[in-house]
Amino acid sequence: MLPASLPAYEDTETKLRTKAGPAWTVFFTYLTVIVAGSFTAVAIWGMDDWEPVMLFLDFALLVTTIIFLIRFWGDVRPLLARTGLLHPATWIGLAALAPLLALNFGYHRLLIEMLAIETEDYLDYFSSDWGPLIFICILPAIVEEIGFRGIIQGQFEKAVQPWTAIVVASLAFSAAHFSVLSAPYLALVGVLLGWMKWKTGSLYPSMVAHFAHNYVVITYF
Repeated sequence: MLPASLPAYEDTETKLRTKAGPAWTVFFTYLTVIVAGSFTAVAIWGMDDWEPVMLFLDFALLVTTIIFLIRFWGDVRPLLARTGLLHPATWIGLAALAPLLALNFGYHRLLIEMLAIETEDYLDYFSSDWGPLIFICILPAIVEEIGFRGIIQGQFEKAVQPWTAIVVASLAFSAAHFSVLSAPYLALVGVLLGWMKWKTGSLYPSMVAHFAHNYVVITYF
């Protein structure tokens, strides 16, 4: 009698490639929207007026996220049904923002001095005080957390172990910002936000942390 065949072994890379297809579809769609939206906006408004360019891109990402939210509502709905704000991981994550922000300041200050990079004040891109709050703090905290933590990381978690899903989703999050110099730091921030989502079972804690991070950066850095 022949022995029963053993199930085929699948390594992590194979699982991510074959069992997390929707995550990659969402990720590459975001990249396409960012690239196509940026070129389209610059072609319309030029390089000298960044406010409409950023508004156009944020609107395109918001519409894309709404479409994906409808498509993956069954997966995201439980993450929006609970607040998770009283979970210990929420407060640990918020406390961890302080050393992360200190690292951000020191890391980018070192890069600026070593590479003689000309810094830009994002507040100058907007003609009103509420523009940066909405388009740099509020919308990214909602859109990116739904897209990267709620959908992309959620799909990865169906295929691999949670920590692997968190790391891969964080690398995707970093890549989507198209900043080579900031990539290591952004990946680290993504890990913290992904951990908060995983431990609390909610998107609200990572949204709050994301908002707080961006607000501190544009206000004090």
